Amino acid sequence: MVKLKDICDSVSITYNFSNVKEVVFLNTGDILEGKILVSSYSDVSFLPGQAKKSIQNGDILYSEIRPQNKRFCLVDVPNSQDYVVSTKLMVLRFKGKDFLPKFIYQYITQDNVVDTLQQLAESRSGTFPQITFSELGDIEIPNYSLDDQQHIVDSRRMMA
Repeated sequence: MVKLKDICDSVSITYNFSNVKEVVFLNTGDILEGKILVSSYSDVSFLPGQAKKSIQNGDILYSEIRPQNKRFCLVDVPNSQDYVVSTKLMVLRFKGKDFLPKFIYQYITQDNVVDTLQQLAESRSGTFPQITFSELGDIEIPNYSLDDQQHIVDSRRMMA
C-alpha cells in the first residue's frame, strides 16, 4: 500500500490570464462523477474570483466540499490549457509513472472511499462539510504493477 500523497501532489498553479480573452471555467458544480458538464468559453472579465487554477490532461479534479456529491473527474479534454478551475477543486497531479491516473481515479472515487471522506468532512467544524488534501492524501492505494492496474481499469472493478 502507498499513500496518495506519496504519488500525487495537490497543485495550485495560477492560470496565466495575460493575452487570454476567453477560457472554460469549471466550478465544483461543473463536474460530476467523471464528467465535465461545461465546455463553453467565458469572457475572462466576467469570471468569479475563485477562477484561478490551471489544469492539464491526466490531472484529477476533486471537490473539497461534500465528497458525497461526487464532484470529481479525470481531466481528458481537448485544449486543457484553455481551462481554469475553482479554488474549491483540488487538482491532483502525479509525481511519477508508477501509477495509472485512471486506476487512481477509480480507486479514490469508490463509494467506500467517498463515504470515508464524507465522514471526515462532517467531523470538521465549518460552514460546509469539507476535506483537505491532508485527508485525501492519507488514503492508502494498493501498489499494484502497471499491468495489474490496467487490468483492473479495463475490468472496472476495484478492491479496497
